[in-house]
Amino acid sequence: MKKNMIKFTFLSLSIICIGLYINYISATESTKNENIKTTFIYQNSEKATFSTQDKKEIQKVVQTTITKMYKLMPELAAKINFNIRLIDRDLTMVYGVTGRADKKDEIEISLSSTYQGGISQAIKDGLVGTVFHELHHTVRGWTMYDNKFPQGIDTASINEGLADVFAEIQIDRSMNRMSTNINFDVWVEEIKALPKNANYGDWMGLHPDGREAVGYRTGAYIVKRAMKNSGKDIIAMSKLSVEDIYILAGH
Repeated sequence: MKKNMIKFTFLSLSIICIGLYINYISATESTKNENIKTTFIYQNSEKATFSTQDKKEIQKVVQTTITKMYKLMPELAAKINFNIRLIDRDLTMVYGVTGRADKKDEIEISLSSTYQGGISQAIKDGLVGTVFHELHHTVRGWTMYDNKFPQGIDTASINEGLADVFAEIQIDRSMNRMSTNINFDVWVEEIKALPKNANYGDWMGLHPDGREAVGYRTGAYIVKRAMKNSGKDIIAMSKLSVEDIYILAGH
């Protein structure tokens, strides 16, 4: 009886372990193009779920984007993990998609479940630009956990501006729907006067005075001005220091 109980317990545990393994595999999908292996893990939101078609389209878009990116910046990591999340938050101003480069080989992408037209429309409108933007960060070294740059909104602005301009050139449109009718030279001086420990959320997200993405928008302005003044393209610009980009822009 005891022997049979042991066998039964072992069998039960084996079935549970196999079940857990299958569940994990179903949540993780891998693909590989000629040069870069990619892994995708999907996380649904409280109110919405990725469909099989959504996942297929996401992976297709990411693979196509990586193929183009590799030709421009072959320094990409040989393997990149993508954590794809659904969030129940309005991302209309950034075409339904936002992202974060955690490491050279790990990127998180968030898609809005409330975007007009649904998840599929967010994929069409915003995914390519966001992937280009975050891949640029992984090559430059502007990442959450393996960051190569010092603290400061002046630094963050240039690195985010570089990624935005790079992505805009690839997709042939702005990365956001925010106004460009701004005296950005005033914003540049404001940013350069900030202490190195200035609040990141205030200047890169929503400022207490109501302005949005001050650092992103100002950084893109500086990068474009530096390109115009120097004649350098965005690839060459992406290899320069933060200080050199400010100088080329006349700041």
